[in-house]
Amino acid sequence: MIKTFKLVRKIAALRMPVYITMIDDALVDSGPYSLHRQVRKIIGEHQIQSVIHTHHHEDHTGNSPWIEKHMQIPQWIHANGVEKCLEDTKLPFYRSVFWNNRKAFNPMELSGDEFKTKQHTFKIVHTPGHADDHIILIDEENGICLSGDLYLYHSPTSHFSFESVPELIHSLNIALTYSFKEVYCSHGGYLPNGRRLMERKRDFLLNIQETVLNHYREGRTISEIRNMLFPKNKPFQYLSLFENSPIHTVNSIIKK
Repeated sequence: MIKTFKLVRKIAALRMPVYITMIDDALVDSGPYSLHRQVRKIIGEHQIQSVIHTHHHEDHTGNSPWIEKHMQIPQWIHANGVEKCLEDTKLPFYRSVFWNNRKAFNPMELSGDEFKTKQHTFKIVHTPGHADDHIILIDEENGICLSGDLYLYHSPTSHFSFESVPELIHSLNIALTYSFKEVYCSHGGYLPNGRRLMERKRDFLLNIQETVLNHYREGRTISEIRNMLFPKNKPFQYLSLFENSPIHTVNSIIKK
């Protein structure tokens, strides 16, 4: 049995949805601390026996310290994320306002290549690019993928400074070697035709990568390419003080 729960963080005119998912008695991600009241209500109404994290970011692990303290159930994360969870986060201002910082907690390192619940067997697939500890969970028998932040949306032109477009393309290609149709996205919710959307994102990023590299081979600078391809700044780029910007899209492709 799979259940999704939509949480929405609102600040002024900004609205950001976050979805957490239950698979039988396992919780996938714990949501941001800024929405802790809603998360604790969900947890209180369900018999959760374990937590698996798609990656360490604060909107996915924000309530995990509370779970550790009050529920004492096992929590897992990819090996690359364990140390990141052992310290309190020190986020940029806009992220701390939106999601809140997370206290330290002590997840266990995921081992093996499967995660089993009562009714599902998920392959654990390492998919870096958004974060170096990012994983997705794929149940091929039932055609389901829990995609964390791998998909998000199909035509991104702006990325964070810590993201890599070539790595995202590689991870999308790896994901698409598996058999699934439905996707549960951490910010997009249930996507019944999610595989096709992932393919569209992969193809979109491949096209951007080829275009950027062609301009670079012709002698244009990173700034020139950014201004040619993505000339307008969006409100979120100003809000993030350009930690999220098309300049990072271009830079990650050229410096791969």
